[in-house]
Amino acid sequence: MKYRTMLLGAALVVGALTACTSPAPTGPASSPAAEDVNLSFAIFSEDQKPAIQKVVDAFQAENPTIHVTLQVIPWVDYWNTLQTTSAGGTGPDVAWMLGARLGAYLDGGALLPLDDAIKAAGIDTSGYPANLVALYQSGGKTYALPKDFDTIGLWYNKALFDAKGVAYPTAAWTWDDVKTTAAKLTDPGAGIFGIAAPLEAQAGYYNTIYQAGGYVISDDKTKSGYDLPESVQGLQYWTDFVKDGVSPSLASFADTEAVAQFMSGKIAMMYTGSFYALRFHNDEYASKNFDVQVLPKGPKSAASIINGMGNVAFAGSKHPQEAAKLAVYLSSPKASQIQSATGAVLGSYKGTQQAWVDFYSEFNAQAFLDMAPDAVVYPVSKNTDAWAGKEGELLTPAWTGDKSASDAAKDLASAMNAALAKEK
Repeated sequence: MKYRTMLLGAALVVGALTACTSPAPTGPASSPAAEDVNLSFAIFSEDQKPAIQKVVDAFQAENPTIHVTLQVIPWVDYWNTLQTTSAGGTGPDVAWMLGARLGAYLDGGALLPLDDAIKAAGIDTSGYPANLVALYQSGGKTYALPKDFDTIGLWYNKALFDAKGVAYPTAAWTWDDVKTTAAKLTDPGAGIFGIAAPLEAQAGYYNTIYQAGGYVISDDKTKSGYDLPESVQGLQYWTDFVKDGVSPSLASFADTEAVAQFMSGKIAMMYTGSFYALRFHNDEYASKNFDVQVLPKGPKSAASIINGMGNVAFAGSKHPQEAAKLAVYLSSPKASQIQSATGAVLGSYKGTQQAWVDFYSEFNAQAFLDMAPDAVVYPVSKNTDAWAGKEGELLTPAWTGDKSASDAAKDLASAMNAALAKEK
């Protein structure tokens, strides 16, 4: 899944959420063993709902006195709704969380630490990608375990390669191979572009910044890396595609999203994640013509961004012990196996991912696992939105040609450093 921030009003859905309004306890409290407990669990994906319902059903089978209501809140409303209702004590007991959003909830003490529940469940956390476990930890406590993960790959349209007699991408490809091939596959008369270069962070320029040897944010979360020469090189990799006419323009992507243009057969290559595998699998044209390869290597590495959602339990729940138990179960090895086997997402726990690879036998799905060991975790800080929300605005002039990548990067670095200074 691709995670963009769209904060809209949530008045229509707030009333549908159920949880209690009791003051937030400092830790889980026991509920009577014989008493039935009702919990609400909020997610934002209709596509994943069938798989998540299977996980919920498995949990209820093992915990017959706990009843879970699964609620799907549309992405455009999800984060505003979650923030508003959790602060007011009327939100769900358990919900999906992103590492980039975690800080805001930790500041307000809205989340339950899950360490005791993890221990009680007997889960060995070394089975998860270590950098994703750390993404949900703060102050020595764990507030979520990753339920899934995604890396970024080079998806391509075999039919367009075949039409031009061009060889498919290999694991040995570099940036230069992408540039040369994109030019070969571009056919203005037919409206075909060699590659998609949207203004995209997780699936786009974050990867190439790190591949060039730069960084988005320093390890200590105090400094932007956007103005580094290496980071600028990672940005210019994309702006050059637009400038050279081998990618549609930014305005074109505003009219029709990049993945839709790719699926229509108008774009030959696209960097994007494992989170699109299900959409491609379910599309007749894409399932027949698409495939994927590991990311081409940049000047320093072939790094891919890794990210993954977690399940959190809210401190305002009337049943904190049960809520914590549910949150941990939803990211457990059993839950990971169920999610992988349905193809919904790439399960987070070691040993469960092969089921996902097998599900997508028409694609080289193993590529996403091959990149995981050396992947770079999605960059975050205590208040990620304060600077990530400026990326689109301040980098747009580089994509439209109104500014150089270097000047746009300097503007963003200045704004980002100002935002980070307020986190101290």
